[in-house]
This record gives sequence, structure tokens and C-alpha cells, in this order.
Amino acid sequence: MEAAAVATAAKKRKSNRIEGQDAPRNRDGDEVLDLISRLPDEVLCTIISLLPTKDGARTQAVARQWRPLWRSAPLNLQVDYQLSGQDRKRFLIVPKILADHPGPARRLSLPDIRLRNRYAKIDGWLRSPALNRLLELEFVYEMEDRLQPYPLPPSVFRFAPTLCVAEIGYYNFPNEMAPSLNFPCLKQLTLDRVSLSEDALHSLLFACPVLLSLLLDEIIGIGRLRIISKTLRYYGPAKIRVVRAPKLEILGLLPKGICKETISLSLTTSMQTVKVLALVSVGPNLASVIDFLKCFPLLAAAIYQREFFF
Repeated sequence: MEAAAVATAAKKRKSNRIEGQDAPRNRDGDEVLDLISRLPDEVLCTIISLLPTKDGARTQAVARQWRPLWRSAPLNLQVDYQLSGQDRKRFLIVPKILADHPGPARRLSLPDIRLRNRYAKIDGWLRSPALNRLLELEFVYEMEDRLQPYPLPPSVFRFAPTLCVAEIGYYNFPNEMAPSLNFPCLKQLTLDRVSLSEDALHSLLFACPVLLSLLLDEIIGIGRLRIISKTLRYYGPAKIRVVRAPKLEILGLLPKGICKETISLSLTTSMQTVKVLALVSVGPNLASVIDFLKCFPLLAAAIYQREFFF
């Protein structure tokens, strides 16, 4: 009789797991889960969409009523070590997720992805219907040769009508496509070690009418940069590194957010030909300004604007 009771109890526990329930939890854990489960499905879907991909999918095993929620929640697809510690396995898992989840997708994150001979596979991912109406995109190749970035798949631009946040890294931007692009919803743009022309960058920024934040880091292929925007609230990086400018004669207007110490160190060795300088400073720091001007031995004219905050 005792053996039969044990077998019955084991069978019941197994049945509970099959029904999508974990092993018995402590009382506090049960109460918390009950409280969360009482939330509307719309709220639960929002919570699930903010979780890492693997954790979001695992919520299907919490309880029976949670099973359909992951497929109903906007897809948050992060192809990183949290999905799998092995690069090969990640490339096997992603197609299964895209086939299993109907979309729409909230975020696609491909940080430091290894291209190798997988260009066609990645392009296929990007064309998946599950990624329709994508809102956030992080697409960064693993760097092998910083002077020879990989080409950016044209399929990336199918997300242009809906993208709100985009981070692109280590790519060769298709300059010929820039004039035809339009990003009506894009508010945050990061370009990291991207190779593109000056005209392409201007066309890209012109195509972002509501852009609020712009970060440019180690851009390749641009000899000069001029940014005019009525919407930008933040532009980075906050440091400018000048590698070589042997013929530069006019510099400015340098905004108050620029790190003058970093510029000074670079200018003393690379831009001693500057004759006209314009800068903005905050507060009564005249001594620092004088030290900064010493970096330009051939300076003939300086435009200095000082701002005060009360």
C-alpha cells in the first residue's frame, strides 16, 4: 500500500509538470504568482516582451494560462549569450523562434554577431514576417578588420517605416540607397564604426525628421562633418579625437558639451595650423579658456561666447 501511494504521488507530480506547472513552491512564491496571474493579459504580455528571449519563452511553463502569452506578446529577440553560450546553437535557435512566434516584433538585438559565411542566413532572418513592424534594432557585426567593414544587408531598411531606435555597428553603409530612405519614427540613432560618405550621412539625417538622439563613433569615410537639426536634443560622443588635420585653418563652433581637455591634447600635435577658432564656455572659467588658446600658436582670431546659468 505504501509503495502504491508513493507511485500515485509521483504520477501526480509528473502530471502537474506536464500541465505546465512547476514543482510545489513555497507559500510566498505561490501567492506572488497568483497576484501576477490576476493581471490583465495585455499587461502580462508587456512584461514578457521586456524579458530576455529565453526567459520570455520560459514563461509558457509557469502555468496553463500563461502558455499562449509569449506568442501573443511582442517579440523581443536577443541573439546573445543569454540565448545560448554557443554561437553555432544560436544560429539554430533563431529560425525556430521566428517560425514559432507570429509577431509582431518589438526588438531585435544582434550584438557582435559573427558573419563568416552566414550573410544569406542573417538576411533571411531579417525578412521573416515575425519581424514586421519592428520598433528597435541593434545590429553589430563582430569586428575583424575595422578598415574593411561588412556590407549592411539591404533587408535592414524594410524596417524604416516603424523603427524608433537603431544601433548599427561595423558596417559598410550602402551610400547609393541613402537618398531614397525615410525613417519617420526614428528618435534614437547610433552609428558605430560605420563606413559611409558625407553625402550619405546628410541624406540619412535628413530622412529622420523626429530624431532626438544621435551618437557617432569612429565613422569611416567622412572628411568633415556638419550637422543641422531642429529636433536633436543630444549629440555624442562628448569627446572629439582629431587624428590628423595638417591644413585645417578654421575650427568651431565648439559647444560647451565638448571635452576641452581631450581636444587640447590632440590639437597640440595635429592641428597647429588653425588661424580662426570659435568656442562656447559655461561659467567664469577664463583661465581654462586661455590655456586652451595656447594650443593654437598661429591663431589670428578667436570668437568666444560665455554662457551663465542662474
